[in-house]
Amino acid sequence: MAFTSIALILLSAFCHALWNFYGKSSRDTRILFFWCGFYTIVIAFIAFGIKQPVIPKPVWVYIVASAFVHLFYKLFLTHAYTVGEISFVYPIARAAPAFLPLFAFLFLKERISVPGLIGILCVMASILLYQQREARIQFKAFFRFLRQHDALWAYATLISVIGYSLIDKQGMFEFHRYSTEVPMWRAVTYYLMENSISQVFYGLSCLVRFPRQQILEIGRTEWKRSLAVVSLSLISYSLILYVLMTEKVSYVTAVRQCSVIFVVLLGGYALKETYTKRRLIAAAMMIFGIFLIANF
Repeated sequence: MAFTSIALILLSAFCHALWNFYGKSSRDTRILFFWCGFYTIVIAFIAFGIKQPVIPKPVWVYIVASAFVHLFYKLFLTHAYTVGEISFVYPIARAAPAFLPLFAFLFLKERISVPGLIGILCVMASILLYQQREARIQFKAFFRFLRQHDALWAYATLISVIGYSLIDKQGMFEFHRYSTEVPMWRAVTYYLMENSISQVFYGLSCLVRFPRQQILEIGRTEWKRSLAVVSLSLISYSLILYVLMTEKVSYVTAVRQCSVIFVVLLGGYALKETYTKRRLIAAAMMIFGIFLIANF
């Protein structure tokens, strides 16, 4: 892999970690995501106004399905950040690449290599380590810790990530199959469309759950943070799309997982969260496991 590609992937990983950090450090992550959705829809209107999207009919099924799962992803993630530490929630939510081969094996009939299986076990071990909440590591207490609210929301987020990843993989396959548009524009169109649909319903849920005054207050005082989250998300996504044009997706996936380390550092030293050293070890173990899965 070219040095430039590695640098761009690491920059993408840092941007991804940073927008999650900004989201977590908001006064109310749930309402912040409402405004992030608003700005995302505005960007979609501008982009589609400049160039009208042409989406094949078979792809709409996947866009709608992905939007539906993304809605739950946003609900789960914002609740997880509301009740839990980002250095705990984020790594678990980002562990999807380790479990995708299992679901791809079950539903898409893909094979799992022996190193890949070892990688999956490494990631599972790292999650056990993340789950520890006491000075001494007690793996027997895993299921007791699993019942805590932040863990429940974190694993719910992980399940939603696995769900929309499988849908998006097949959706983009169908998009490339039926469309003659430029590959980059297909990906951007798919992303903006499914994200806009999910954001509309997420926004409606916020209007039902929270007082209008509270929503307006967050929008007024944290509009810069909202724009930063949206901008960093788009930059991160665009960089990955660019690198994927020349590099293997397995390598990109493995290197991008470094975002976990960035988040643990940000959570531990900027937000003063707990068990930073232990979670850094778990993050390194997770990245190694993802590397095995992605490259063998």
